Amino acid sequence: MRKLFKLFTSRLFWSVLAFILQFAVIAYFVFWASYVKGYFIVLYIFSIIMSFVVFTRPEKPAYRTVWIFLICIFPIYGAVLYFLMANKKLGYFSRKKTEAFRRSLPREDSIPQNADEELYALSPEFRKLSLFVKNSTGMDAWLDTECTYFEYADAFFIDLLEEVRKARRFIFIEYFIIGKGHWWSLILSELEKKVKEGVDVRVIYDDMGSISALPKHYDRELREKGLKAVAFNPVRFHFNPRLNFRDHRKIFDIDGNICYTGGLNLSDEYSNDVIRFGYWKDNAVKIKGSAVMNFTFLFLEMWMGVAGGKDNLAYYLPTEKGRSDGFVQPFGDNPLDADTTTENVYLKMISMAERNIWITTPYLVPDDSMIEALSIAARSGVDVRIITPHYPDKKTVFEVSRSNYLQLLESGVRIYEYIPGFIHSKTFLVDDDVAVVGTTNIDFRSFYLHFELSVLFFRSSIVDAVKKDFLKTFEMSKEQTISDAKDVGLIKRIARYFLRLFSPAL
Repeated sequence: MRKLFKLFTSRLFWSVLAFILQFAVIAYFVFWASYVKGYFIVLYIFSIIMSFVVFTRPEKPAYRTVWIFLICIFPIYGAVLYFLMANKKLGYFSRKKTEAFRRSLPREDSIPQNADEELYALSPEFRKLSLFVKNSTGMDAWLDTECTYFEYADAFFIDLLEEVRKARRFIFIEYFIIGKGHWWSLILSELEKKVKEGVDVRVIYDDMGSISALPKHYDRELREKGLKAVAFNPVRFHFNPRLNFRDHRKIFDIDGNICYTGGLNLSDEYSNDVIRFGYWKDNAVKIKGSAVMNFTFLFLEMWMGVAGGKDNLAYYLPTEKGRSDGFVQPFGDNPLDADTTTENVYLKMISMAERNIWITTPYLVPDDSMIEALSIAARSGVDVRIITPHYPDKKTVFEVSRSNYLQLLESGVRIYEYIPGFIHSKTFLVDDDVAVVGTTNIDFRSFYLHFELSVLFFRSSIVDAVKKDFLKTFEMSKEQTISDAKDVGLIKRIARYFLRLFSPAL
C-alpha cells in the first residue's frame, strides 16, 4: 500500500500519465481530421514533407532512419510525433547565448599555457585524437594536473567533503541526479556554511533525472538557503521536443582548482547506502590543476544558458597548478549540433587500438558504425572486451543491450556481465595508453540527446588505475558465450528485435 501511495503521488507518475493522455487526444484529433473531416490528403502531404525534413537533417543515419520508418508505416501519426518530440533544431536565442559566451572567453595570452605541443610530439595517434577533440569542442589538453581515481563511491564522497570545507571563492555543482539522503545532507550542510562565509555556490540539477529523488521546485529550497540554484529543463506536462534534452553531466568544481566527475551522482544508491539493483559499481575522478579550467567553462556556459547573467570569466581561472600526471583533456558534448563528439572519439580510439580495447557501460546500445568498428578491431586480433550489468535498472534497455551481444560475440568481441549487480561506470581503455572516464553511456540517448562530458587521459596514472579496476571487475563478472546469446525464447527474441528497431528513438 505504501508503494502504491508513493507511486500515485510521484511527479513521474503524473508526468507519464499526462503524456499518455495528450498522445491519446492528439491521436483522436488526427484521426478525426483525417477520416471525419476529410483532411487525410493534407496530412499525408505533411508527412511526405516531414520525411524530406528528417532526411535532410544532419543527423546520424540510424536516428534519421528510425523516424523515416515511423513516418512511413504510420504516415499521419509519425510526422506529428516527430514534429512534437524529435525536432532538435537549436533555437535562435539559445544560439545567440552560446555565441555570446564564447566571445567572452579570456584571451589566450591571459590563460595558462596548454600542453598541446608536448602531447602532439609524443605520438601521431595522440595528436590526431587530441586535435579532433580540440577542433570539435575548443577544449585543450593540459599538463600541471594531478589526478585521483575512485573505484567506489564512499572514498569519493569523503574526499569531496574534505575539499568542500577548504573552498574559498566558489563551488559549481552540475549533476544529473541529486537525491535527498545521507550524503547529500552532509554536502548541503557544508555548502550552507560556505555560503555564510561568502563563497559563491551554484547548483544545476536535471529536473527529469532528479524527478524521483527531489521534490518539485527544490531549486527554490536551495535558493532560500542562500545557494544559487536552477533546475535544468524543468518537466512540463506537455509535449516538447526539448524534453529529451537532459543534462547528464557530473561536475563538482571547487575554486576552479579541483573538480570531480565520472559516473557517480550525488545520491545514496551510488554508495550502496540504498540498495536498488544489487551492488552498485561506479567510478569517479578528481582533477586538480590546470585542466579544471575546461570544467569551469563548461559549467559557466551552461549556467548562462539556463540562469542568465554574465560573469567575468577571467576571475574563475585556476589559481593553482598540480603535479603533472600525464596529459588531461576534459571536453563536453551536447545535442544542439550535428556532431556526436564522444561517439566519434570512441571510434577514433577503436581505430588506433593495436592491443586492447576495454569498455564498461551500463547500456550497450551502439549504432551500426560502432558495432562495425568493434567487430573489425576484434577480427584484427585486438583484445576487445565489454562489461555490462547483470542486474538492469531499465529492463527494456537491458533487453536491447543483450540483443546486440550475438553480433559482437560472433565477431570475436568478449562480453562480460557484472554479477554482483549494476555497473554504472563509463570507461574506455585503449592499449594501456589512453583512457576515457566520463558520463557518456554507449547508447543513442547519450550520443544524440544529452549534455555529456568526458575526460581523456594520455599516459596518466588514471590509465593504470582504470586497467586495475577492469582486471578486478573481470573476476567478478561472467563471460557471455554465443550459446548464451542464442538461448533465448521466441517471444523474448521478437521483443528484443522490436525494441532494437526503435532504440534510436527511445
